[in-house]
Amino acid sequence: MGENKDLRTREFDEFEGFVTLESFLSNEQHLHPSSRGFFADILRRIGVASKIIESKVQRAGLIDVLGKQGKINVQGEEQMKLDILAQEVMMNTLQWLPAVAGMASEEEEEVLRLPPHPDENDTYVLLFDPLDGSSNIDANVSIGTIFSIHRRVTKGGACELVDFLQPGRKQLAAGYVVYGSSTMFVYSTGNGVHGFTLDPEVGEYVLSHRNIRFPDSCRCFSANDANYNDWDEPSRGFADHIRYGNDPRYAETSSRYIGSMVADFHRNLLYGGVFMYPADAKHPNGKLRLLYECSPLAWLAEQAGGAATTGSQSILDVEPEELHQRCPIVIGNKQEVELYEKMASGHFVPSA
Repeated sequence: MGENKDLRTREFDEFEGFVTLESFLSNEQHLHPSSRGFFADILRRIGVASKIIESKVQRAGLIDVLGKQGKINVQGEEQMKLDILAQEVMMNTLQWLPAVAGMASEEEEEVLRLPPHPDENDTYVLLFDPLDGSSNIDANVSIGTIFSIHRRVTKGGACELVDFLQPGRKQLAAGYVVYGSSTMFVYSTGNGVHGFTLDPEVGEYVLSHRNIRFPDSCRCFSANDANYNDWDEPSRGFADHIRYGNDPRYAETSSRYIGSMVADFHRNLLYGGVFMYPADAKHPNGKLRLLYECSPLAWLAEQAGGAATTGSQSILDVEPEELHQRCPIVIGNKQEVELYEKMASGHFVPSA
């Protein structure tokens, strides 16, 4: 009698072409017999929430959700109507899961504490940027949702702020959804980075990018050049070395900056490249949010063979002190990130 494989644990290579996010998560769950599915349920519900947000993004010009809301969020930024809608969708979709102990959003000043789960060993906190790049909404530029999942560290009763203030290296999962010419759900649970493209005909995310790795090249350099004169000398030197230096590695490098971090990161992940938003005179502590943008994408970068740094330490090792803490970031191909660290520490000076 021939060898039989349990369909639940068969390699998905045999089914390549139509592996859904649901089946992929189910397979991962079956590979861990002790799992009760709480963690996978969170990822599934994020997928559901993203489909709702995607439908609103696609119809934004028809349902009067373009433009500004007229309110200022906790970051001091003017909220867009879609910011609020995406925030409500994420909260409403996920708050009913018993394994979710609390949520924190870039748009909210305080955390949302949910009723405690009977089994406190299987409760998690979720942090997210509901709509990254929202200033680009009215121009029809790619935007996205970024999320991060941590296991709760406190015991008993409602969750506490300390549950959210964990370094990125303690993440259990992180990912993003990018809404563009197609909608992609990209995530990692610490076992590689996998991408799923939404098939609009069937309404399912389908595995399209297995085990994504940064290409060993630097095709794209992504930075807001308007801040160049406000950067410190190592940051300017790094940018000049890549764009104007004589290193053959950068002979074909192009400047590409979208202004939606999730979109810039996604392109660089697929093509190879580096994104930087260092501290500057206007933002001495950096501009981007550690818990909602930098840590989740840094987790994905390392899982894909890349890296992310503040210039002095890995983003994943930064100990958060505030819920809406900002930090400088350089993220992408490991070779470029390490070069930036050497230049920031004065251990490398490019030739003239």
